[in-house]
Amino acid sequence: MEYDKIDVLKEVEIFKGLDDEALEQISEFLEEVEIKRQHGIIKKGGSGDAMYIIVDGQVRIHDGNHVLSRLSNFDVFGEYALIDDADRSASVTAEKNTKLLKLYRKDFEKLISRHVYLTQAILKVLIQRIRYMNELEEKLAKSYIKIQKQKKEIEEQNENIKQQKQKFEEQNFELLNINEEKNHLIGVIVHGLKNPLSSSLCMVDMMQGDGASLNEDQLHYLDIIKKSLHRMNKMINEVLDVNVIESKVLQLKINKINLRNIIGEILDNHRLTIEQRSLELIEEIEDVHADLNEVYILQVVDNLLSNAIKFTPSKKKIHVKLNKAGKKARIMIKDEGVGIPKDKLSQVFNMYQRKRSLLSQDEPDPGLGLAIVKKYVKAMSGTVWCESQEGDGATFYVEFPVSSN
Repeated sequence: MEYDKIDVLKEVEIFKGLDDEALEQISEFLEEVEIKRQHGIIKKGGSGDAMYIIVDGQVRIHDGNHVLSRLSNFDVFGEYALIDDADRSASVTAEKNTKLLKLYRKDFEKLISRHVYLTQAILKVLIQRIRYMNELEEKLAKSYIKIQKQKKEIEEQNENIKQQKQKFEEQNFELLNINEEKNHLIGVIVHGLKNPLSSSLCMVDMMQGDGASLNEDQLHYLDIIKKSLHRMNKMINEVLDVNVIESKVLQLKINKINLRNIIGEILDNHRLTIEQRSLELIEEIEDVHADLNEVYILQVVDNLLSNAIKFTPSKKKIHVKLNKAGKKARIMIKDEGVGIPKDKLSQVFNMYQRKRSLLSQDEPDPGLGLAIVKKYVKAMSGTVWCESQEGDGATFYVEFPVSSN
């Protein structure tokens, strides 16, 4: 590409307004440079003593792999080097074969001593850059305020969700308790009805056996009574029999579950809380599969991890481990909290036992999560237990048979 240096200078913002004589003097100091594609021109942190004008080609201004901007014909870069010798703030690399004009600081100092307009032009460009940075800083400040507001809203929503979750758990516990009491009451009613019903049927049979002393109408009435009693007995056996009720267990949807993914999902949900409480999370997670209900196992892991976070003081550790123990998939969640007294350890999964009675009055109440954990684990043919010493944290274990295929 053929070009005239003076024509190029006329297109550059810094030199606009200078007369031809001044441009002629500047052009005499310009050094021609050709850079091949993907070759570096300036390295971040390096020293600089020259400004570059792009005659033909394209360069990228970048910090590592992050591209800050791209420049092409008649753009300039490195102009700060004409004024000070601070390290370069970014790297510059040619994206095409590029022709440049290079102006050294020592030559520029000679020029500005002769042409005051050139000094004004440089100051104008720098002021424009400063204004741009101020505008950018203002936008960033507004964005930061907006992000902080959104973060606060999210935290409030998260707190509301936690409160709702706690409320749902308590309601679920109450429903489970009511259901068990209902089944017990039905059992009492069934046995209470069966005995007099059986006696009544027996009496009818005895009266019918003594039919010689009864007239035709009386025998007819006994037959109606007997049929009615049999209908009642059948209804009780089919609808109210407590054994039938207890056998109608909810049929869980069981699938092959990758427990690594389940635990990873729960840990991701709690990482912000763990970080905010300055806790250290120690993870040992293997690929282990088991046939489980996804909703139930998520609830089990979430409740155990929530308790560990709740009872672990700041700067302490929470250990989460998933591995195979023989033919079992074993989940371990250990905290470094206050622990559970030995005489209370057997009560931690009691449906009617509040955790507050296990700890001091100053400790938070974890609600009914552990009772639900035990019920869900049992429903999925698993086992759960706790090991703890007072003052030395608590470790909860959950085991399920590993998937057979």
